[in-house]
Amino acid sequence: MGVPSYCEALEFAIDRSYDINLDMLRARKLHLDIYNDYPVGTYPPLKAMGTLNPERLLSEIASSIDLYFHIPFCNQYCTFCHFAKEINPRPGRVERYLAALDKEMSWSDAPLAGRSIETAFFGGGTSSMLTNPQLKTLFDMIKQRFDLSKSEVSFELHPSLARQVDAADRISTLLSNGVNRFVLGVQSFDQNILRILNRGHGVHEVRQLVKLLNKMGARNLSLDLIYGLPRQTLRSWYDTLIGLLDIGAETFNIFPLLFKSTDPIARHLSRGQYQFAGAKERIIMHFMAEHILTRLGYRHGPIFYWTKRSQPHAVQQTRKYDSWNDNNLIPFGVGGVGYVSQCQFYNEVDLDRYLLRAERGEKPVWKGIVLSQDDLMRRTVMLALRSSGVSLFRFEKEFGVSLEEYFRRELKKLREAGLINISNEGVLTLTTAGIINSSAVSLQFFSNHVLDRAARTDSRISDKRSDLIERHDYSPAARYGATAEMQAVFSQGR
Repeated sequence: MGVPSYCEALEFAIDRSYDINLDMLRARKLHLDIYNDYPVGTYPPLKAMGTLNPERLLSEIASSIDLYFHIPFCNQYCTFCHFAKEINPRPGRVERYLAALDKEMSWSDAPLAGRSIETAFFGGGTSSMLTNPQLKTLFDMIKQRFDLSKSEVSFELHPSLARQVDAADRISTLLSNGVNRFVLGVQSFDQNILRILNRGHGVHEVRQLVKLLNKMGARNLSLDLIYGLPRQTLRSWYDTLIGLLDIGAETFNIFPLLFKSTDPIARHLSRGQYQFAGAKERIIMHFMAEHILTRLGYRHGPIFYWTKRSQPHAVQQTRKYDSWNDNNLIPFGVGGVGYVSQCQFYNEVDLDRYLLRAERGEKPVWKGIVLSQDDLMRRTVMLALRSSGVSLFRFEKEFGVSLEEYFRRELKKLREAGLINISNEGVLTLTTAGIINSSAVSLQFFSNHVLDRAARTDSRISDKRSDLIERHDYSPAARYGATAEMQAVFSQGR
């Protein structure tokens, strides 16, 4: 079957949107408004963390690990980005950062020796902002410690790379150093929306870069798309999807726009500066993408991921969501988020503090927490639900308790609202309504202790626009609110 027309895709999506009973979900606190809707990628969240001795991270490292390298430099400030970054670094700053990255890696030389590297991911910031000599320096450092020859190696590219005269040389360097998956932050095929987002690239550069990558033999490309953007209409969303399909994209990461109070785009929303899609329109956009991609033979990976390939969308994503607690992610660089030895942690998010600590030979851990058995079970359910689901048999074998008994109250609430399903094979998964409301579903599995710690931290933040914890807490927990007990404590304190 061919590509659905706009009218067909819209009619399908509107019909499907009536299956999502927003009024019922809101009444049961199972739907988060667009300003507070943020997917859970770490647990416990930053606002529930405290100090952590970095040496604790070396105690129980898994035999196979994943690596993350953060490159924090950018040419412009995208209005929706809240990751650690520095705009237009001064001369020598990048070289100093790479040297600090090398020092940070040396901290764990002995403990990580001999570990199998399943995946490595280079993100930012703008990873592709590095010059060709800087890229060679980066990979020379890495190859002294890690063998990436059998790993999935992903590298984020900004479409503006197409404008660089040495774009082919940079891509050649990446390919020759083992990069076998490229991630492009396209976001939209609407030129006006790209300007509002201050993306620093146009539609033409996307086409140019994809063409160059294909010419050079880079076949594994994943394109990021966002719906719910400022001034985005249902028609422009449809045109973006079709435009990217026309250039042969086979893998997508399609997710709703996320708001944080520290980002310019959140202020645009609060001030009414641009028109943004409401909850109903965002649901329609979700179903438009689903209808078009399903018709053309794409299938879901983890909930925001689509691929036409026979293999998984990405090994990195599969390990993050489906490997449970045997997946250790080791981050290097400012703002890196990791999970090692049953510890969830953040590296320093302030670049100057990161540089000073790394240059002293420290592991620059900023905040962290050692997970309890209860935390581990909750984290497992939250992450696995975002992908292939939770096997009841595997859960009981791993933790020694029945998932249905341990989370009886949560499962009852979610099942009655139509957000989860347990198959005949004993696998807990999200329904379509559950996928759309996955953040609210995840929040049901947050412990009261974690919610209260996050809320207490949140209550102490005086300036939400400048606070580092607020900027880097990628969780809806404190936004959702404290438990009733903690709310009473806050009320008495006022």
